[in-house]
Amino acid sequence: MELIEKINQIQTIEELEELEIGHLYVEISHRGGGIGFGSSDLAVFIGIDEHLLPNMVGAYTNYLGGGIRGAITGSDYSKSIPVDKKELLDAIIDACKRVYKNTEDEMALNDEEDEEGETNWDAIASNNARKAGIVSAY
Repeated sequence: MELIEKINQIQTIEELEELEIGHLYVEISHRGGGIGFGSSDLAVFIGIDEHLLPNMVGAYTNYLGGGIRGAITGSDYSKSIPVDKKELLDAIIDACKRVYKNTEDEMALNDEEDEEGETNWDAIASNNARKAGIVSAY
């Protein structure tokens, strides 16, 4: 299986770690967070110069306040990266976004009702903020 095809099937933290890119940073909570790899590890894995990447590459979400999380967003990077390397980088970033969302779901952060059937207003607000594409409160 081609590497990009394999990456496009990733759904879990464990599957991201199996890529053996390097240390996987994971911080996911009701107040936002991120998941991704350090630029030096990812640059070696992809075969590009580290200075073309931000310090951390993956997915993140901002805390908007009031219990609301913003849209899950992927890292940006230099436009001068070769096209074939961008394809691999984009696949890794998209995998991080999927894993971030799946991990939130496993933590019941997106459940609009709790186990007792009570409304989870934070989840409703966060889900709607994401549908609207809100990334940041400022």
